[in-house]
Amino acid sequence: MHFSKIVLIAIAGVSATAQADSLRCGKWVVDESATVAQLQQKCGEPKSRDITKDDAYFTNPAGARVKTGNQTVTERWIYQPSSRALPMAVLIVDGKITRITRAE
Repeated sequence: MHFSKIVLIAIAGVSATAQADSLRCGKWVVDESATVAQLQQKCGEPKSRDITKDDAYFTNPAGARVKTGNQTVTERWIYQPSSRALPMAVLIVDGKITRITRAE
């Protein structure tokens, strides 16, 4: 196999991976480095939004699991920019975008 073909295959693989971790909204592309405010500015309100709150824990020196008194807020926003586009899920943990994937 020619070196140029190997390079093209490698670039295609990187490109496919990058697309799975981003969301296209019109002329904008939002990835995990964006803030929630930037996401809303570029993509608007999501089609649906699920929010869960879980108690936060830590393990003390004795090995016991102890509740911290804080909560972790996890949000899953679903976007579908057009009827022909696949729905995309944005996972937000404590106000920070942590993952963008195709919604199932």
